[in-house]
Amino acid sequence: MYQLLIVDDEVTIRTSLANYFPWEQEGFEVAGVCEDGREAIAFIESNPIDVLLIDIMMPHVTGIEVAQYIYENKLNIKVILLSAHGEFSYAQASMRVGVRHYVLKPTKYEELKQTFKEMREELDRERTQKGKETWEDADVIERIRNYIDENCAKASLEEISELFHLNLFYISRLFKKKTNMNYMDYLTKVRMEKAKQMINNSDCLINEICIQVGYSDPRSFSKAFKKYFGVSPRECRGELSKVKEDDFYG
Repeated sequence: MYQLLIVDDEVTIRTSLANYFPWEQEGFEVAGVCEDGREAIAFIESNPIDVLLIDIMMPHVTGIEVAQYIYENKLNIKVILLSAHGEFSYAQASMRVGVRHYVLKPTKYEELKQTFKEMREELDRERTQKGKETWEDADVIERIRNYIDENCAKASLEEISELFHLNLFYISRLFKKKTNMNYMDYLTKVRMEKAKQMINNSDCLINEICIQVGYSDPRSFSKAFKKYFGVSPRECRGELSKVKEDDFYG
């Protein structure tokens, strides 16, 4: 069910709209009823709303002003204006703030039904597209993470941008959005974890490990390792040797 807010300063109109139209059959649920624009904005700020059905002319804050508030704050809310014939010029002005849907007053059942049928279809399409984009984005990020895991020594945003045919700034923003980590933070994590694994499970020299995880300068590698784990690579290997020695001698 899509959430609907109804706003009109005439009590008979808002009550009739809320109670005498089969909203559930059309895929909507009346989340609230307000008597003016100020009350509508307060409701919107604290409740998730998909569609706003609002009278265009009201005292204090008009329907267009509420639509402008939604537009300026980039809220994902569809606005349907209730407009009398004499107010159509106002309705045209509202197009500048993203309003594309109108219902004439006095409201006719069939017109209201058709408007909300089209609105539900529009919302369904957007929800489907959003779900598809979310899945595709998640798939891209998973493939990028796999690439970093396997190629941390050479992975860079520029290389990944060319490999996946995506803008590097887009990759950076998307990576942060989907993983809650910056790209460089994730790359550092992979490099440090791999370095520690090699220190623990191989006889490679520290300088060799440094190169294999993507660092050309041993000092930079040692500094990054200590910042990540709290000990230097040599201290980490020394602690491991001490543990092994203790285990050997019981």
